[in-house]
Amino acid sequence: MIFGIDINKMVKWLMPHFLFKPVHYAWLKLLLFPMTWTYSQFLVYRLDKLKEATINSQVNRLRLALRERFGSDLIDIIHFSDYLNQAYIYLEIEGATLEYDYLEMENHQPVDYDYLTEEYDQEFDFVVRIPQSLAAQWESIIAFVNKYKLVGKRFTLEFI
Repeated sequence: MIFGIDINKMVKWLMPHFLFKPVHYAWLKLLLFPMTWTYSQFLVYRLDKLKEATINSQVNRLRLALRERFGSDLIDIIHFSDYLNQAYIYLEIEGATLEYDYLEMENHQPVDYDYLTEEYDQEFDFVVRIPQSLAAQWESIIAFVNKYKLVGKRFTLEFI
């Protein structure tokens, strides 16, 4: 590591041998304590920034970062396209009847959801679901997601 500096060892090396006495060495270490403390704080800051540099707007990485930061495995990020893909899979696998497969062509007024693409165009691009226990930290969660999401994306919080 480039930043591996041991200040106490450096004091020992740079001190002349005829001046090396335990009291003198302790006094020099005491004088250099602010520098040692600042250096240790710098190393903590550096590790924090290196960890922060790995976070990006990819869903899996952002979800993992949210879970680590706020200490809950229940935090999840949901895209509306996930619902749409599940709906199409349901229609293909479960054997939907013909009257529900061609509702778009028959001028049908949907009652709930007919699993059409237009029904999933929401005002938000994704939803961040957080447990009710983190409701007090909702502002910091919003700030964290805003920091790492893509610029044009909109999101909302849901409490579970």
